[in-house]
Amino acid sequence: MSDFKKVKKTKDLTVSIVSYNSLNFLKECLGSISKNPPSLNYEIIVVDNASTDGTVDFLKNNYPEIKLILNTTNIGFAAANNQAIKNSDSKYIILMNSDCEVYEKSLDNLVEFMDSNSDAGIAGPKIINSDGTVQMSCRRFPSLFDAAAHNILGDIFPDNPFSKKYKLADIPRDNTSRVDWVSGSCMIIRREALKDTGVLDERYFMYVEDVDICYRMWQKGWAVYYCPDAEIMHHIGGSAEGNGIGKIKSSYRMQKSAFHFFWKNYRKSWKILLIPFIVLVLGFRVFLTVIKTIFSKRK
Repeated sequence: MSDFKKVKKTKDLTVSIVSYNSLNFLKECLGSISKNPPSLNYEIIVVDNASTDGTVDFLKNNYPEIKLILNTTNIGFAAANNQAIKNSDSKYIILMNSDCEVYEKSLDNLVEFMDSNSDAGIAGPKIINSDGTVQMSCRRFPSLFDAAAHNILGDIFPDNPFSKKYKLADIPRDNTSRVDWVSGSCMIIRREALKDTGVLDERYFMYVEDVDICYRMWQKGWAVYYCPDAEIMHHIGGSAEGNGIGKIKSSYRMQKSAFHFFWKNYRKSWKILLIPFIVLVLGFRVFLTVIKTIFSKRK
């Protein structure tokens, strides 16, 4: 037997993918990474939140090299990603929805950007929708008034000035920019920065955890960037809970998460007096989703 101990080589990159009954999308996601792998030393961790669609068998039979973490219940997006973060020691972690697909050099370009910008705690790629349009994936931290106006008008009048301001519609999508926050559907995080901010807040079951972690990055002196040199395709809603009741449940979770962000960050300021108004606005957004669901069923 050799006197040398076996040294475990640290990965440069971990790709964390949370799955929940999204097998068809997950197949395409993993296939795209296999076709366009990063050139550095990387690993993929899939955290499955108790899928019942054959996801686990598919992974075991087709991707035995992938590190698989199995949960017995759906613990949510933030908590599942934290499991991957805590079960890896790579320099960078990419959080990627199971309904995303990567292009050639997508992952390499994200890592190269982080290597070239030592102040970056998080960076998000240009995200392309299924129809080829560019997603408004980098945004502002809105004021309470702008957030309320966007919440009320966003679905009714998408081009209202409050939503356009919130979505940074005035920023050229081909320019690298410092931004307030980027979409958690795909973001790269520097592990060193996570030591300052802590991991994702697991009180967000789903939604707004990306806003929260970017907010904490800025608080701790790390920058958040939009990096258009890397492109990712995202089937919006592919990892959500379908139609009808699923859409209503997703809307409720979104508004619940938005309220938690408000409570977490503003409860010790005068803004706590606005809670009745905040609850009314968030409730109205859920109400709109219910109405839209009812009418869509009648068509």
